[in-house]
Amino acid sequence: MTRRQRTTLIIAVIAQSAVSVVQFGLPAIGLEVQNAFGLGPAGFGAVFAAVGLGSAVALIPSGMLVDRFGPRPVLLSGAAINLVAYLVASTAGNVWLFSAAVFVAGIGSAAVPVAGMSSLLREFPPERRGIALGWRQLAVPMGGAIGAAMLPLLAHIGGIQLALTVTAVFTATTAALFARLSPPGSGEVRSLRLDGALTEPGMRPLLVVGLFYVYALSAALTYIVPAARDDGIGKAAAGALFVILNLAAAASRLVWGRVADRDGGTRRVRTLAEVGILAAAAGLAMPVALHAGAVAAAVVTVALGFGCFGFNGVLYVTAGELVGPDRAGRAVGIASTMVFGAGSLASPLAGLVAEKAGYDVMWLTAAASSAAGAMVVRRSLARRVPMAAAAAGAAAR
Repeated sequence: MTRRQRTTLIIAVIAQSAVSVVQFGLPAIGLEVQNAFGLGPAGFGAVFAAVGLGSAVALIPSGMLVDRFGPRPVLLSGAAINLVAYLVASTAGNVWLFSAAVFVAGIGSAAVPVAGMSSLLREFPPERRGIALGWRQLAVPMGGAIGAAMLPLLAHIGGIQLALTVTAVFTATTAALFARLSPPGSGEVRSLRLDGALTEPGMRPLLVVGLFYVYALSAALTYIVPAARDDGIGKAAAGALFVILNLAAAASRLVWGRVADRDGGTRRVRTLAEVGILAAAAGLAMPVALHAGAVAAAVVTVALGFGCFGFNGVLYVTAGELVGPDRAGRAVGIASTMVFGAGSLASPLAGLVAEKAGYDVMWLTAAASSAAGAMVVRRSLARRVPMAAAAAGAAAR
């Protein structure tokens, strides 16, 4: 790894960790948010969804802007939007203003994942991209773990207001640092269009896989704490399960990224199928484990983290390789929009299932969704996706 590659990777990880403190750590103070605004599980799922929906709206435009103008101006603009929006959310007196503010914060946050992933796709060769994006994706659950530890403490000291104020400063500062250390200058593409990124062979089946997989991710992330409490597990142990989930998810990005890099980076599709199979098995086991107690739940939570969260990095690197590095921002924006958008809608949907049929049924629907995604990989994606990594490697040589 060259010095430039190492610097780019470190900055991308730090900035993404900051963004993920709220985007993936907010459930750690979910009960505080529910109590503040009088919400149930589905209501909190809808509020939590606003952050991801904001990012989903802005990811594709952010990708186009990064490809056209470079990462620096996009990151600085996003940092400013993020700072103001979280400060507004911290003082919101009703759930509508709070939801609108975190939605706008999600828009500002969209610059960081797009700039980070597209930069790594450009900097690293095919046989190292999986592990590079694995490190970058590790930042997502890492930020969630930081949020799980930091947000409840801050909320205990100064309520939701202090928790979001500290987050606002942290997120904006790291994004600005990322911008400062990013290379100056514009991108390689002159237009602000998709330029065929959505119609590349294999892209649409890949997005369908993301659609199925992200339901299980959202269900696990948003509701593992209330599901554990519903089964009689104590507050501290339920919080520990949330931390375990995020730590396992972080480790999964590195493990699956390294696996996907084997054979010169041509093992992407097979890896995506294996991730889905593990997620389906863990989803089936989760109701039994929660009924059995905290120890059994912790063991299955590790498998759940490796399964439900392990697909992102592999999905993004596959999308970038399908269209080539000159349009990587667009490809990452499209794939991220599917993950963030579908994930945001999946949170309230999973909450509705939990309210109407119970958390056991919610885990079973998560398992079914993962199994369906693995089936799409095996039956459709494997036939349509060319060995883009191998082609890129041959071109580089």
